Amino acid sequence: MLKLALLLLCLAVLWWSVRNDAAEYAAFKRLTDTRDRQRCYRNWIVKGFLAFSGTTLACLLVLQRVRAVAALPAEFYPLAWFLRSVLPAAEMPGKSFLAGFASAGVVTGILLGVVLAKKLKVKHKTLGDIEPLMPRNGAETGWTALLSINAGVSEELFFRLLLPLLLVSVLHHTVPAFVAATILFGLVHRYQGAVGVIATTVLGGAFAGLYLWTGSLWITMAAHAGLDLVGLVVRPTLTRLLHRPAA
Repeated sequence: MLKLALLLLCLAVLWWSVRNDAAEYAAFKRLTDTRDRQRCYRNWIVKGFLAFSGTTLACLLVLQRVRAVAALPAEFYPLAWFLRSVLPAAEMPGKSFLAGFASAGVVTGILLGVVLAKKLKVKHKTLGDIEPLMPRNGAETGWTALLSINAGVSEELFFRLLLPLLLVSVLHHTVPAFVAATILFGLVHRYQGAVGVIATTVLGGAFAGLYLWTGSLWITMAAHAGLDLVGLVVRPTLTRLLHRPAA
């Protein structure tokens, strides 16, 4: 009963988040003053941290499962073992090498994309309605960096650890628990539109697979935060620099 009550609490947090995000994002898109935009970034960072990190840590304390942050919960072992049997770690490059190679590839790809877009005079397309989130100056970039790091930490705690842990107790199987948590992860990004929901759902599945395969929530947090940093810091900064009018 305790886990069911905590699960209902988590679903209430998600409902509150989705309900408020749509209205707040619509209002944010109408803002033109950078001070107002920075205030919204600050509010989102605080609210996201309290809603996802705060809820996760409180629930883990109640369940006496705080150690699950550092060690893969036993409930996830069967699915983790299955993934490792399909993709043995011994047949893959080192995790640090893989992470570094992927990061370098993403940054290089974005850089080439920005240069190509400038040469062809075409506008960048994004997966989902996230263009308004892009920082317009250095001050905003600092806040989007914090927003990205907070999302990487808080959302992974909530959607890759807490929700599956609670859902396993109700659904009695790891696979549907992670599937349900991944779908909810996509739906909480409804403010980005249908394409954004689909894109984040796919990414959520990839993050879940990375978490189970590596057994490390920290690596998954780093991957999530890194991806967001590329989208909300690296790419906008390169775009501003390369599209700056010549003196």
